Amino acid sequence: MIRLLRRVLRLGLLVGLGVGIVKVVRGRKAPDPWADSWVSTGTPGATRPSAAPVPAAPKPPAPATAASTDVAPPPPASPAPPAPARPAKPSRTGPARKSPTGKAAEPPGERIWVPANDGVCPPSHPVKAKLSSKIFHTPGARNYSRTKADRCYPDEASAQADGLRPALR
Repeated sequence: MIRLLRRVLRLGLLVGLGVGIVKVVRGRKAPDPWADSWVSTGTPGATRPSAAPVPAAPKPPAPATAASTDVAPPPPASPAPPAPARPAKPSRTGPARKSPTGKAAEPPGERIWVPANDGVCPPSHPVKAKLSSKIFHTPGARNYSRTKADRCYPDEASAQADGLRPALR
């Protein structure tokens, strides 16, 4: 009798585990019947803010009568000044385009960096810079040889001027 009870218990556990796995795989979750049945009123003891007061509609002016002709009518309300116009977006090819470091890129003739050719820098610009980490590597540094550069700078000062920091190692 105990063997039968153990077998039934094991079989029940296996079936329950199988059903659970099937539900997870299929992504079917029973809807929560209590999910939409309550509304949060905030923290206990807190008061709810009252609704904003509705401004009263302006009263139309009373018709002019003989007794009220001595009073000058109020001047018409001046229209609200127009909202300041948003500046036009710069073109994607112009010199005002933002560089990945967040600073405005210089015009092509004046920039101090050159793009890397497949991660390799030319001898005239030996400092390698990674824009994703905003770090630059100098020749002789620990990770210089395995760094695939995005930009190449002629010296450390120009890389720092562009918003990059030196590598720690």
